[in-house]
Amino acid sequence: MNLFPPHVARFEAAHIPDFWPGKPLRATINESRAVFKNRRVLVTGACGFVGGHLVRALNATGAHVMGLDLNTQPARGSHLDLIGLRDEIELVEADITNRREMESLVLNGGFSHIFHLAAGATTVEKAMTDPYGTIMANTMGFVNLAEGARLLPSEKRPVVIYASTDKVYGETEVLPYTEDQSLGGVGVYDAAKLCADILSATYHKALGVPTIVLRMCNIFGPYDLNFNYRLIPKAMRNIFRDGESPELYMNSVEHFRDYLFVEDAVRAYLHIARCQNCHGRVYNLPGAHYSSTPDVLRDIVSFIADLQDREIASELDSELANHHWNRSIRIVPSDPNLITISKQHLDGSRIEREAGFEPMTSFHDGLAVTARFYLWYFNHVAPKTANADAPAEIAPAPPEIGAELEDGFETVWTDDGLPVQRLRPARRAASNNHCAEKPATFLQETSFLGE
Repeated sequence: MNLFPPHVARFEAAHIPDFWPGKPLRATINESRAVFKNRRVLVTGACGFVGGHLVRALNATGAHVMGLDLNTQPARGSHLDLIGLRDEIELVEADITNRREMESLVLNGGFSHIFHLAAGATTVEKAMTDPYGTIMANTMGFVNLAEGARLLPSEKRPVVIYASTDKVYGETEVLPYTEDQSLGGVGVYDAAKLCADILSATYHKALGVPTIVLRMCNIFGPYDLNFNYRLIPKAMRNIFRDGESPELYMNSVEHFRDYLFVEDAVRAYLHIARCQNCHGRVYNLPGAHYSSTPDVLRDIVSFIADLQDREIASELDSELANHHWNRSIRIVPSDPNLITISKQHLDGSRIEREAGFEPMTSFHDGLAVTARFYLWYFNHVAPKTANADAPAEIAPAPPEIGAELEDGFETVWTDDGLPVQRLRPARRAASNNHCAEKPATFLQETSFLGE
């Protein structure tokens, strides 16, 4: 099996493994030049993960890009700084909750398009700690930009493209979600996004602002630096910086999600932005890969282990071949107060039919690019400090099933020899009664662990 997509070359330790753009995105950029060349566009959340990738693509089309973010300081280590793009665009530090500032920015900006990706809290967990701030940023931030557009003459109003989320559908057994289903967010983040989602339709139908809503799934890829909350970056940090097992929260063992490579997400934005008939419409941004959270982590561990074994077998003197890590997955307690949606799955037929978009990058090919980036990042940009504990040795041959570890965990081995660490039953019950039975269900229903 080829571990790399055709456009990916061998990683050179001295250089950032930046394989941008892949062939599908390159084609979309070329197709979009006629629309965006010499146009002024605004991207909010420009220093964020998807925002940074979008800024890069729009800049490549020949657009004059203004990037807006609450924190534009180089110390943040954003995508724009890592690739040296900061000086090629106009970067503005501003707060989207400041009504006057946003209205003035839009009124005087001369923008053809506003891509609104900024958010006050980008994860469910962060939203819980600041519900008011989340609502102000994720709802009123959109309103402030839309108001600026409304105040312009109709012929000068920019297209406002709003980054919504698959979480607006709430908990439902009707899968995959279609755009015409009823809505019902569960947590603070979901509800705040839902409000702006609905208001987007209001601003178009009642107030004449050309809006488009893109309900996004889980996006992954290089340059995502949200290591504390997002599944894949956190797993990469566990492996490449700490030499540890990626963590699987107990409340996630039965979760299913869509996953889409970030370059495909950028392609979707370019597709709908140049579509005149898309104004006033809502679109699901579907994943290329629908999977359980445990299986995603297993795919990550298996992929990196396989890649490492190949480099060791090839006698490559590489950072990956010489890297020591614990090839396992660890199930850890979760916050019992955290409200989450068990299954999120988007139907993408509308965006394919009306905007000509469909995912082109497989999960495996996207993971190849992503893993190489994080290997570089944690060796050359953010390595573990010298005072930190030394990384663990590569796990030895499997012991007998159920062998106990000193820290209260037990190891269970999959059918294909992958070790998975989980809390022993007594420890699980003591630490999180709410989720104490989930690992057993997880074992029975997903066939992830062989017993």
